[in-house]
Amino acid sequence: MDVLIVEDDLILLDFLTQEVSNQINVPERRVRKASSVERARYLISQKIPDWLLLDLHLPDGSGVELAEEFVQSKQKAKVLILTAQADQYALPASLLKNMHALINKADGLAPLRQAVWEICREFDSTFPNLSSLTPRQLEFLHLIGEGLDTAQISKQLNISFSTAQTHRRQITRKLGIKGSALVTLSRNLPKVS
Repeated sequence: MDVLIVEDDLILLDFLTQEVSNQINVPERRVRKASSVERARYLISQKIPDWLLLDLHLPDGSGVELAEEFVQSKQKAKVLILTAQADQYALPASLLKNMHALINKADGLAPLRQAVWEICREFDSTFPNLSSLTPRQLEFLHLIGEGLDTAQISKQLNISFSTAQTHRRQITRKLGIKGSALVTLSRNLPKVS
């Protein structure tokens, strides 16, 4: 899965790169990034990404125009927009079928994580499918992400250590991941409602 992140705030760009690389479980250097429309166009001309995460207001041009160019170059392209001016833009109809989500930066990290998770599932069928987990297993997985070990989780959930071990084994079996990969995944889970 190839993603390009376009954001002019360099601190936020680095944070988004780290966040996305954690979710798609690749090294940060594999997530391409640009802080301008010009750089993004260059990177797209070198290799068209599967999806684009971008801000709408960039110092040298419009994120909307960049998104339109991107979807013209790839029919199944997906665009995820993260912007502080969500209410100030009307997206053109030509972008709507390729729009995955429009997220307001003020809404925080949870909607972004959810959108990235969904787009990853769309492009990669091997991406862990959380729907295979029971509500209790999801709760357990979120607690792993909070840094708790199996013994601490058993106390937190008021279950026996043996039951907690069983939950952990079932989670690793269903998701097909374990160890540090499971911890990384659990730290980047979208919040479930």
